[in-house]
Amino acid sequence: MLIMMAIFISIVLVVSFVLFNRVQAKKSIYNYIARQVIQESQLKYIDFHKDFKMGGYWLAVYVEGENPDIYYEYSYQDKKVNFQAYFNSEKAIKKKMWGGSGLTEIEMKKLKYPPLQ
Repeated sequence: MLIMMAIFISIVLVVSFVLFNRVQAKKSIYNYIARQVIQESQLKYIDFHKDFKMGGYWLAVYVEGENPDIYYEYSYQDKKVNFQAYFNSEKAIKKKMWGGSGLTEIEMKKLKYPPLQ
């Protein structure tokens, strides 16, 4: 009985930790988006996942009003949000087929909602 309790408590702690980290990541990413002065109603084709390769979480999204061939990607790792934008076809973005090519530093500055300094 004692072993069962220890296993149960361990499972509850692990699940709580994972859920807490997920909520914290999402909150941090959405705070970054709000500081870019993007309204949540502008976010289309949202895809939020755990990043098993790099650790942390990432969110890919098309922002209404931006060039239809550009999507934004936010990653959360080590309590920090990183931002990148990519060129991809509008059709692929609508299907949530993330990929494409990254923007140059000059192109990043020309975004409707550039990265925060």
